[in-house]
Amino acid sequence: MKFLALRQRFLPGNFPPEGWERPQPTSELLRRDIWTALVMAAVALLGMEMMLSFGDGENTPDRTLSYLATVALILPLAVRRRFPISSMLVLSAMFIGFGTWLPQVMMQLAPQVAYFAGLYSAASWARDRRALRLALSGVIITMFLWLVVGLTNVKLFFGTDLDLPQAFETTGFIDPVVAWAGYNFLVNLFYFGGAIFLGLANWRSSWQHEVVVAQAAQLREQAAELARRAVIDERLRIARELHDVVAHHISAVGVQAAAARMVQPRDPERATELMRGIEDSARHAVGETRSLLRVLRHEEAEGPAQPGQRSPEPSLAELPALVEQSARAGVRVELITVEHREGFLEGIGAGLGLALYRIAAESLANVREHSTARSAVLSLRSGRDESGEWAEVEVTDDGNARPGTAGSGFGLRGITERAELHHGLVDIGPRSPAGWRTRARLRTQHTLTPTPVEGQTP
Repeated sequence: MKFLALRQRFLPGNFPPEGWERPQPTSELLRRDIWTALVMAAVALLGMEMMLSFGDGENTPDRTLSYLATVALILPLAVRRRFPISSMLVLSAMFIGFGTWLPQVMMQLAPQVAYFAGLYSAASWARDRRALRLALSGVIITMFLWLVVGLTNVKLFFGTDLDLPQAFETTGFIDPVVAWAGYNFLVNLFYFGGAIFLGLANWRSSWQHEVVVAQAAQLREQAAELARRAVIDERLRIARELHDVVAHHISAVGVQAAAARMVQPRDPERATELMRGIEDSARHAVGETRSLLRVLRHEEAEGPAQPGQRSPEPSLAELPALVEQSARAGVRVELITVEHREGFLEGIGAGLGLALYRIAAESLANVREHSTARSAVLSLRSGRDESGEWAEVEVTDDGNARPGTAGSGFGLRGITERAELHHGLVDIGPRSPAGWRTRARLRTQHTLTPTPVEGQTP
């Protein structure tokens, strides 16, 4: 517990919970450790040869033993991440052994760096943190005792007896033995403390990275769920709109049927005309009902629709109001209407009119929010081709994309789905040399094809 308290004190911030294990190193990291150890061993041997070349021949160690000791102190680094605690214990044992019998080898930079890396790797990569605490405690206590034993043997350092003041003169204010002991203590404190501190910091950083990755994955899942819910909500809204349109057709059928029954005895021609109206209304109702069922095929509504709580759905007659709304928002819109026959657009079905209005509203909203254009053109057209009559809405502008206003894409998806409900086509994209175009051409009537029965040819 004291170790955990000190760790929290000297390494502030969130720390991994007790029991968390760092993932095993990848094969690439393990291969990198092997190559690093080999390169470091070659550099250490070169440095050892340089020391033997300029050192005093009488006090230099045996070349073969020096080479073997240098390589032995470096090679454990090849498995420092695979077996971090074992590597640290082996390096500690060799550090003490070679430091006692071959101090000239331990004075080199490479063995010092190798032992520092071993301590750092143990603190950073050990998965069993309890075993790490026990191993680090044993290493620190052993090194402290070894340092104390070495410092008490002052003859090893000064070549004289305990009567140091008579051995040589010093210019400092601190006793030579005390100064030497304090200096070595500070060096080892920063050496061991620095390696352990950096190792624990790296271990904590690995945990924080894992937490960030998990949070990012969770955010992606939440974003996907929100996108899915947005699509469902949009489809349900379209389904409610079509529900109202179908209800309108059924009501019209009832009224026309009652009128036909009443006028049939005295005005057969008028009754026939009313029956044609019933036929047209029924055909439109069936087509839009099939569209409704296609929208709801894979989604379930969470609750019953409540039409009484909604305002009447808009139609093409509200397009001038939509133009005025855009003008108040700072985008001047020119409304152009082109009909292949007079009065065609006024007579289209409520569902088709609602879809055209919604597409125009979404397109103008995109101009206001995502474009630098200050003007746009809203064109409403109709026509006829080999597939029948159609109605088309198009919104164009001459602006550029406004930086930092990328949308979610739900609006464009809604436009596409509305067009598909009426067997239409959508053309959305940039214009040349500048601007954006959103065009949707919707069919006014659907061709109804009977569903083939198994065993029959359609």
